[in-house]
Amino acid sequence: MKGKTLIFALTFIICGGTSSSPSTTQQETTTTTQQETTTTTQQETTTTTQQETTTTTQQETTTTTHTVNVDPVKFCEENPDHPQCQGFDAAKFCEENPDHPQCQGFDQANQGSGGMGSSGSPASDDPPFLYNLLITNWGPYEPSTGVSGDFEFKSELQLVFFDEFGRVHSAGTPGAYDNPTFEYKVPRDTLVHIPINGVIDFFQFQPTSSYIQDDWELMIKPARNSDWAVVIDHVVSLSCDRTSRAVCQNPLTVNGEEIYSGMQVQAGDVLGYVGNYEDGEGGSVFGRTEISIGKYVRVGNQQQDFNNFCPTNYLHPSVKDSIQNSVNQIMASYESWSGNSNFYDESNMVAPGCWYSEIYESKGKTTPKK
Repeated sequence: MKGKTLIFALTFIICGGTSSSPSTTQQETTTTTQQETTTTTQQETTTTTQQETTTTTQQETTTTTHTVNVDPVKFCEENPDHPQCQGFDAAKFCEENPDHPQCQGFDQANQGSGGMGSSGSPASDDPPFLYNLLITNWGPYEPSTGVSGDFEFKSELQLVFFDEFGRVHSAGTPGAYDNPTFEYKVPRDTLVHIPINGVIDFFQFQPTSSYIQDDWELMIKPARNSDWAVVIDHVVSLSCDRTSRAVCQNPLTVNGEEIYSGMQVQAGDVLGYVGNYEDGEGGSVFGRTEISIGKYVRVGNQQQDFNNFCPTNYLHPSVKDSIQNSVNQIMASYESWSGNSNFYDESNMVAPGCWYSEIYESKGKTTPKK
């Protein structure tokens, strides 16, 4: 497991080369940005001689204005006490400036999600709704073939075809951890669908290292300033030939357009094929993909840890019952096929497919919570 920026100006006033303080580019003194020369007493013709002397003494330095373009959201996260950050609200700015280039799609990323505050503006502490769990075809199960929708149970592969949230991986080793995702092992040509309405925040190609990858990982947020995120791990491009075992680094596309950070996406859009996996057949038959939903936990001003949540607890009401039933069905089908009715132990789950309500990740360690 594991763009677009609003630009504003910081103005630095340097007096005598010894002091520096931010201000807006609109100066509320008699010295404007055009007056980079010594100010004379002609500016205050109504003052007394004593006042003119004082003014001349105070203004006998050269005023220089420097304008620097910065990301206001990032700057104010790192400098919350800065005078220019008092009351700064990116959501409000984009509400008042919807045609600003940096605000295109700002609100659209939250439509259909939980990311709306009581005023109708995005709220970074609200989770998104999941409209699917990457896989959309769960069944029905056909016992004679061991096929249930996109799932195919094959005894020769000896795989856990659906890894539930909380299953211990690498059990009995120092690297043991609680699985913080829904992980699927399915045929390599299985399609992956975008699960939320949101904006692509991050993506990267993952070359094979200690285990087979050579596929993409990406993060989708309900809004760019949200701490909530859906992580999709192990996807390959729709332009890749899934009958070939050759590494394919073709970029991911959505509706024919290459993805980019800041791109608006819709739940249900096809993202690609499942990624790669060592399936016991040289990786030529089955692939895998994973989904997690969670929230970054800030330590100071930095996003450091990630708290994963049970995916079936964050389904949109319009699909919640049907998808939860599908998850229950795939577990029951596998138990029937394998002859092990206690493999998933559904009676001890907090929700379909979930041993825990959340799994906290910090420095490579997982801490589950019921």
